[in-house]
Amino acid sequence: MTGKIYLALAVFIIALAAIYHYGPIPLHAEGTTIWQQTEATSASIAIKTYSLSTDHNSASEARFALENGLLSPLLAGLSTWQTALLLLAVTAILLLLLIVLGRLRRSTPWIGSKETRWTAWESSIRQSLWVHGWVEEDMLLDIPLKDRSEAMRRFVEERPDDDLVFRLDPPRIELASPARMKTFLRNWKAAWETVESEATFQTIAAMLASLLCDTLGFTMLDARIYRDLHGYVVKAPALRLRVPPRFPIIFLRKRDFSPDDVNDVRNLMNILNMTSYFALLIDLNDWPSQLDKRKNLKYLVRGAIHDLIVLDGNDLRQIIIARDHEQRLIQTILSQVDLTAVSPYVTSGPVPENMFFGRDNELKTVTRKVKDCSFALIGGRKIGKTSILAKVYRLLSETPNFFPLYLDCQAVTDHDGFFEAVNSMWEVELSSKSPDGFRRLITQLANDWAGGTIAILLDEVDALLSYDLLSQEKLFRVFRALSQEQYCRFVFCGERMLHARLHAPDSPLFNFCDTIHLSYLDEQSASRIILEPMQSMGITMEDQSALVLEIMSLSSCHPNIVQYICQRLIVQINRRGARRITMADLEAVRTSSQFSEYFTEVTWGNASALEKVVSLLMIDRGPVTLSDLETLLAQANLPVSVVDLEEAISDLMLYSIVRKDGQYYEFANRGFPQIIKASQDMPTLLDSLKGKIVV
Repeated sequence: MTGKIYLALAVFIIALAAIYHYGPIPLHAEGTTIWQQTEATSASIAIKTYSLSTDHNSASEARFALENGLLSPLLAGLSTWQTALLLLAVTAILLLLLIVLGRLRRSTPWIGSKETRWTAWESSIRQSLWVHGWVEEDMLLDIPLKDRSEAMRRFVEERPDDDLVFRLDPPRIELASPARMKTFLRNWKAAWETVESEATFQTIAAMLASLLCDTLGFTMLDARIYRDLHGYVVKAPALRLRVPPRFPIIFLRKRDFSPDDVNDVRNLMNILNMTSYFALLIDLNDWPSQLDKRKNLKYLVRGAIHDLIVLDGNDLRQIIIARDHEQRLIQTILSQVDLTAVSPYVTSGPVPENMFFGRDNELKTVTRKVKDCSFALIGGRKIGKTSILAKVYRLLSETPNFFPLYLDCQAVTDHDGFFEAVNSMWEVELSSKSPDGFRRLITQLANDWAGGTIAILLDEVDALLSYDLLSQEKLFRVFRALSQEQYCRFVFCGERMLHARLHAPDSPLFNFCDTIHLSYLDEQSASRIILEPMQSMGITMEDQSALVLEIMSLSSCHPNIVQYICQRLIVQINRRGARRITMADLEAVRTSSQFSEYFTEVTWGNASALEKVVSLLMIDRGPVTLSDLETLLAQANLPVSVVDLEEAISDLMLYSIVRKDGQYYEFANRGFPQIIKASQDMPTLLDSLKGKIVV
């Protein structure tokens, strides 16, 4: 570039020197000079030049323009060769100016001209990667050669979540594990080209489905073809989203779509016996945004009641190049669905494996000692009894020498219901539907399972225990005998009735089981419930530390209430289309009537009238003794017996509303007093409860 500048300067100087040196030279004695003759010559040149540039103007018009235009003063009196030198000098000046401007422009840093072109360069690199599976310099014709290496490096550095590697010599972008992308690109192209042939497409779709399963850790279970749809039912790992464990991946053998295709998807899901509304639809287009919206699958599924996630060629490539394929799939799903539809937070029933946090000590205690003794897990509503029992079942199922049998007794209210559930759920046949028939079944199973331990896990046994109490607890006496004779071990889950019978000297449960009282989570586990699912969903927090502390304080780390608050926060941000939680969002949840009602139902729902009165009387007071509570009850005209008061306090501790510290009782649930005061008319409620207590 410097050489060009020197050349332009040299031409300019030579032209000026020549003009200055020769000056005007007379040709005739009469004194006619070359400047005078130049007019005619210049006019002739102009006429010829002008006639080349237009087919309609005459030479005389061109001469007139020359003689009366801007150039006439400059050219007047110059000879032909002097005119040429002058034009050469002007050309040199223009060339010099263009070169200097070019140098100034190219001296601008990346933040200037190159930065403005980065989007186009980035697109060029991505396009090459998508087409070939790697990028080399000679593929990037839209990027100046000297900038290609730097652009390729920047492309990789800006994508730390992609499994890309930049090689310097020669410059090249490639995947750390390129084989999967190579296979995908070959089959993806073939799928596009064979949409007219069902048989060929079926083979290619099966290979693509297998590749996706291998990439995402899915297991293929079934396959079915319906019209232009090729469906593959897969079993997915526990994604941290509320999606079913089984769902179809459906390839649509078409290049554009109509509403009828969405109806066909519904029909295929029915044929596949899908009980959920979730499916992954594979669109063969790489850039479907270029299609008319009426033929774009992503637009067509928006009105469907199903949660249909469309993955086009661009989406699939993004999943394949990701370091964490599962997380990239989650991000794609979240970009297409309502957050509340896939939020992993669970407020009813047991939590799935990926949402189980904490309880490590309880799990270790049960799984390590259940070979030698039976257990009773007691606690209040939604405290996690069923979830931990389900976790114990999964752990024992994976442990050699254990034969776990699980039964949900929530709907079991008598012996007949229990024995029918045993026959149905365990797929056995009792010799008789009686406690003795159950005993014979377990002894036979124990003989068949010699050397192992049968662990019987019975959930929500309160109703069954209440019924059994009417018949001298015959069934639970059989349970105790089977355990003592080492035919099996039991793990019971329950609330008030189980808690009471464990402490009743006349009950077969007395000194039968090791008791584990389930209460609130530790703060570390509660924090994980709050943060990890949010992070998986790409949701951030305005002031994370402050928000987490406020949620834990509001919930007292009750596992179900933590999940409820988080779910309501997702509803809150989903309404405004945001992915960021603020303190204002939490305040809106805290002050909502839905939250106060839910909180009260979970923590206080199973409490008796006397237990509710006792807890109301403790509000706005510090730690109290049993004597203090007797005085408060007497002042409220409720002189209850010490036995009844002690039982009420015991149940309040069971529900983790109250805890005991020495001789004093105080609230274990820090948020309880404030929420009750804010949501209840306490004097009216107290009067109502007093009318329900029989003194």
